[in-house]
Amino acid sequence: MGRTLTKDKRIEARADAVAHDLITRAASLSNETLSSFVVKAALEKAEVLIARADRTFMPAEQFDALIASLDDLTPVEEVVRLFAHERRIART
Repeated sequence: MGRTLTKDKRIEARADAVAHDLITRAASLSNETLSSFVVKAALEKAEVLIARADRTFMPAEQFDALIASLDDLTPVEEVVRLFAHERRIART
């Protein structure tokens, strides 16, 4: 069963007259209050941006090359050389 959250947080924004009129008209066409329309639009945008930040997209060929490189056990000389150096910071 869904839980109704209390709307006790306030979001304020300033807009010019053209933007205000456009958003107000869109809210009206959607049969939503201005507040509901703006919050819904902001949530949709937030979800898209967060999803992009949490995921890495790449072509299938690039992904296959990445996986193949992870499976390749051939030592990389530069990495071997870097790990041979004494650490400056000791882990405890």
